Amino acid sequence: MAKLLIAIVHRDDQGRVVSALGEAGLRVTQLGSQGGFLRSRNATLLLGLEDEQLPEAMAIIERSCETRTEVVPPELLGGIGAAWLPSEVTHGGATIFVVPVDEIRRI
Repeated sequence: MAKLLIAIVHRDDQGRVVSALGEAGLRVTQLGSQGGFLRSRNATLLLGLEDEQLPEAMAIIERSCETRTEVVPPELLGGIGAAWLPSEVTHGGATIFVVPVDEIRRI
């Protein structure tokens, strides 16, 4: 069964991930996105894959994405008495969803 891979990657990793996927012959659609606790800009990547392509795509994304440590801006804490909240957050890498797809058509 075909799969839809949805990967949310950090904007600094986007170019490296997309290039590596393209070099492997995998088609990818990029969408700008924003979200998460830090409200940072991301890229949402969409790939229509056959089952046998999934392991390669996952490995490429894993190799191409880095984790980062960033300071949490005070405005995100909302001025509440949140001294217990961390002032630094480690994030990055990728968040990946794999969804079964009945059919992929490229017209």
